[in-house]
Amino acid sequence: MGVAGMIGIISFHDGWNVGELLKYAIPVLKHRGGGDTWAAVFSRSSGLTTLLMREDDKAPSGEAGLLCIGTNNEFRGVVKCGTIDVAYCLDGVVVRPMDVCRLINGEVKALPYTSLIALTSNGELVAHRPVWLRNLVLGAYGFDLAMISNESSAIGALGGEVRTFVKPGSTIRINRLKLSISEGHSNSDAKLCAMEFIYLSRLDSEVDGHPVYEFRRALARRLARRLVDKGVDVDVVIGMPETGIIYGLKVAEELRKPFEYALISIERHRSALRKDLLERLSSVHLKLSPVISTVRGKRVLLVDDSLLTGLSVKETSQVLRHRAGSNEVHVAIASPKVVRSCPYGIDMPPDDELLANTFNDEDAQKVLEVDSLTWVGLEDLYSVADELGIGKDNLCTHCFRR
Repeated sequence: MGVAGMIGIISFHDGWNVGELLKYAIPVLKHRGGGDTWAAVFSRSSGLTTLLMREDDKAPSGEAGLLCIGTNNEFRGVVKCGTIDVAYCLDGVVVRPMDVCRLINGEVKALPYTSLIALTSNGELVAHRPVWLRNLVLGAYGFDLAMISNESSAIGALGGEVRTFVKPGSTIRINRLKLSISEGHSNSDAKLCAMEFIYLSRLDSEVDGHPVYEFRRALARRLARRLVDKGVDVDVVIGMPETGIIYGLKVAEELRKPFEYALISIERHRSALRKDLLERLSSVHLKLSPVISTVRGKRVLLVDDSLLTGLSVKETSQVLRHRAGSNEVHVAIASPKVVRSCPYGIDMPPDDELLANTFNDEDAQKVLEVDSLTWVGLEDLYSVADELGIGKDNLCTHCFRR
């Protein structure tokens, strides 16, 4: 299982070097877990080429391309499907290469819980969105390029415009001559992953037309109300880099407390997606450099988007107390308690490593070495979904429910 950032681009006219364009999507997509950046490029002169790519590399020329950034290499590959080669990228549950072929060849109409973008050796771009959880968006740059990604912000970053959010269960096929969409189930059958709104998607993205920013702002308001009800009083609010920043800003607004950029990222990656304990520890320290003057001698509220093992929060509380000299450290989490790992393709630690599944609030507070611990409730999440027109019944909240 894992999370992948992916985008496919195809040109309808000569003169476009799609391979070069792919490089500009790297910084927009690498937040989805990091890892190697893998690309496939097609040109009529040299066929299908695959390579590992960095932002400063010279990209191969081509008329169509696929970029995949994932937490491991099981989510990408090249498979022989009859007479054609197919380079593919997956987001969700790993499927077998033969299942990719069956979808490409039209033998099956769906992959379970898994989005796919593929590029064939005859220059066709193929994308599939499953009925549940994953999302895809189709965009264009004028009449010259078609783009497909699981992040709408990636299309905007390349100068394109979002044309439609792909319906659940649909498969899209694009070549230089035509675009066809085989539509699947109605949206009423679909579930959207709550973590896409809380944590995974970029702040400037939309999921099925619902702005991620608005969702996080609304969650932050409810988190602030819980802090007020609990009587938590602080001098300053800070956010965990990077995805905790927006929550911290909005909580500070609601509480009418100053917000400070007190934690500076040195290297951006998501420690929760690192599998090895030592690697997670080094990841936390690499992304935490305190601005001591902003928190010394103060009661600090640290806001983060979610809490899984608690490792990042514990390390941060120690940094704030022992390196930066904070008097108190209070923690607020802008998601409900994660009590089960995800069976549908989101990398999470096993159940016995999830803090909220192991400790009650009082013990968790002691483990984290913080003065208070406040969570958003599941009912808050449902209220936000209803308020923003998503509908609470359309969110998958498996990881929040025992």
